[in-house]
Amino acid sequence: MNIQLEDGSQIGTNLISAIYRTDLVPVPVTIELVVKADDRLHKLLLIDKTLTTPKDVSLTIVKSQVINEQSIKAGKRIAALHIIAVLSGCEPLLGVTKKAVSLDNTSFNEVYRALGAKVRIKKDIKLASFICLKGQMPTVAIAKALQKESAVICHTDNGLSVIRLNELMIGAATLFDKSAVQWINNPNAIRHGNVNYLSIDDNGSDILGSARTERSIEYYPRADNRELKNLRRILITKATITRQLDERLDAGKLITVDNKTLVALTAAHRFESGALGGPAVMATKAWLAGVEDRS
Repeated sequence: MNIQLEDGSQIGTNLISAIYRTDLVPVPVTIELVVKADDRLHKLLLIDKTLTTPKDVSLTIVKSQVINEQSIKAGKRIAALHIIAVLSGCEPLLGVTKKAVSLDNTSFNEVYRALGAKVRIKKDIKLASFICLKGQMPTVAIAKALQKESAVICHTDNGLSVIRLNELMIGAATLFDKSAVQWINNPNAIRHGNVNYLSIDDNGSDILGSARTERSIEYYPRADNRELKNLRRILITKATITRQLDERLDAGKLITVDNKTLVALTAAHRFESGALGGPAVMATKAWLAGVEDRS
């Protein structure tokens, strides 16, 4: 895996392992590296330094830790660096907020900027309101706002997009044989994940939403009927697929298996160079989900 550093050079043969991961979450791209350390890489793989993937995705280092390996070479113990980087501009979302953010008649673009993120969402949707209190995790508040709009954050070659679940399942899908997929049959995940949300109308007395006894019930403040309906439309993991490196399985991509269309909820591309012994590995594992609507 060719990863470019800030000075234009590449990690090259010093790369021990890498996991490049995409998700349908507020910080949708991460990479985790283990690299043989030398003086050059010690300087270029510090916190806040940037990396660029072969697809020109820029990531900023948020963790850089020295690991002393058991192996010895030329009389010296081999040291490695454990690196974690996230999509550039999203770093402020990883720590608790220093001030409260409260917005009305807003959008996810405005929410990200208000929380300190320096990214632009090219395909956006409107939000009636957004609140993240001081000391809370911005990613949790964004995830709740996405759930109220029945939407996800997706990273593509064109950048970030906010996509509603109904739109997410529309488009061209890649066909896979069912023998490549491991199905997950867990009705409890659907029952526990799909909650009856109730709220109170503006008059302070009428209850909004419906309570079905076969599912748990939670109170969701300041939600209208549209938002309560959206809260009951969720993604549930249906299967996993493990293959040799397959970049078609990035998060947000559709696949068809046995006449069922699923979306890649999470995709992890793993590289093992074999630099410390053992075979080289290039593999992809994806978690495939379908939309459950229990309105």
